Amino acid sequence: MQQLSRPPLKTIMPTRGAKILIVGKERRFNQSLQELLGIHGYESHIALSERDAVFYLNQCHFDLIILSFKMIETDDGQQLVEQIQKNKEQASKLIMLSNDAVFDKAIWAIRQGADDFFKVPYAPDELLLSIRKLLSREASKKDSQRSRNQLASSELLHRFIVDNSPDVIYLLNKYGQFTFFNKQVKSLLGFSRKELLGEHYTTLIHPEDLEKSRYLFSERRTGDRAAKNVELRLRQKNGETSLLSHHESNVYVEFNAVGVYKKSGEGKPRTFLGTYGVVRDISKRKKREKQSYHQLYHDALTNLPNRILFQDRLRHALCQNRRKKQLLAVMFIDIDGFKGINDSFGHAWGDTLLQAFSVRLKSRLREGDTLARISGDEFTILIPEVTSRKDTEKIAKKIIDEFKVPFRMESFEITIGVSIGIALSPADSESDEELIQKADWAMYHVKKNGKNGFMHYRESIRLPGEYTEFRHEK
Repeated sequence: MQQLSRPPLKTIMPTRGAKILIVGKERRFNQSLQELLGIHGYESHIALSERDAVFYLNQCHFDLIILSFKMIETDDGQQLVEQIQKNKEQASKLIMLSNDAVFDKAIWAIRQGADDFFKVPYAPDELLLSIRKLLSREASKKDSQRSRNQLASSELLHRFIVDNSPDVIYLLNKYGQFTFFNKQVKSLLGFSRKELLGEHYTTLIHPEDLEKSRYLFSERRTGDRAAKNVELRLRQKNGETSLLSHHESNVYVEFNAVGVYKKSGEGKPRTFLGTYGVVRDISKRKKREKQSYHQLYHDALTNLPNRILFQDRLRHALCQNRRKKQLLAVMFIDIDGFKGINDSFGHAWGDTLLQAFSVRLKSRLREGDTLARISGDEFTILIPEVTSRKDTEKIAKKIIDEFKVPFRMESFEITIGVSIGIALSPADSESDEELIQKADWAMYHVKKNGKNGFMHYRESIRLPGEYTEFRHEK
């Protein structure tokens, strides 16, 4: 049984279930009421004075207060009423009990916030029914409020996650128009959400990627079958560029998209609403891939194509020329005396000379020709379309004349010569490796016969044993 005197604070700390405070001066009446409530599973506490009641209410929240009318007829009663009204603001329910059923008292009780009024002696069943209704109604309100709070928290969390995602999140309606963007779209594309909402997705796609994008932006699939990791280029705003302008840059992105549907009744087809998608900026990755590709197929010192890329272009040109039945030429060029320059001035000077040499040599070629550095001081040239041997002779003479002009290296001037070997296709070979090899043989023949000249490959060329040693030194 509940003690009648003021209990220690620990006995009135909140517990599970409804908590009821009985406030009245009649000890035996309060005990009988507490027993009735206990039989029906309610936890209750008794306050025999106004001060005890105020103490309880200051320390703990009660779901229901059962108050004797006599308690508010004393001098301390007004303080108790004020405290009860504060609890009412926190959703406590109030039942008032009176020894007489004077109408004025009932009206006054209701004005003070009472939820029900009973005359003593009361009918236990009626009192219990009123308690159940009041507490059930309050529990429903709390559950409803809790659900609303959870929903609001969930929406806030969802909004926080969406707006703070490092990726762009978008929604399209079934007509392909943007209906939502998170704020990341501004940092990625430069366009504000206001500029893009209502626009068709094609306004953002690079023209060359439009066909590829059609199935992505009209994605109706869900789950594992939905579009994943599709790479596209999107328009990126520059300065005052508008959606109608074509003077903007592009950004590489990766798309994931999934169809959005409205649930229908059982057995009925779902209604397609649009497409939900996530866009990730992959510009840095594409830049790294481009750099890796460039490093794989280009010479690091001169930035010219290397042997791998040269042979690839040569194979492609050979296929083209077979169809067109045109001549194709490969030149093999070696700088005369380069080893002596390296030994005399050092490798740093040698590297500088190679860079200057490649720039000057490239300036003497046509736009469609390919100049490559294949090793040390050796270069090759692919001339995909020539009409006769004389064309290649003219080009070779221009190259030789170009290097009669000395290179200025700080306070020095260095003049170099070049030895050039030439092989033609289909006359000499239709194999890329054989063409390079035969141009190399012709170049070596020039070196052995005075240097600083050119020569076409011919079958009569006989390579001495020194060639193997020459290649080994290279």
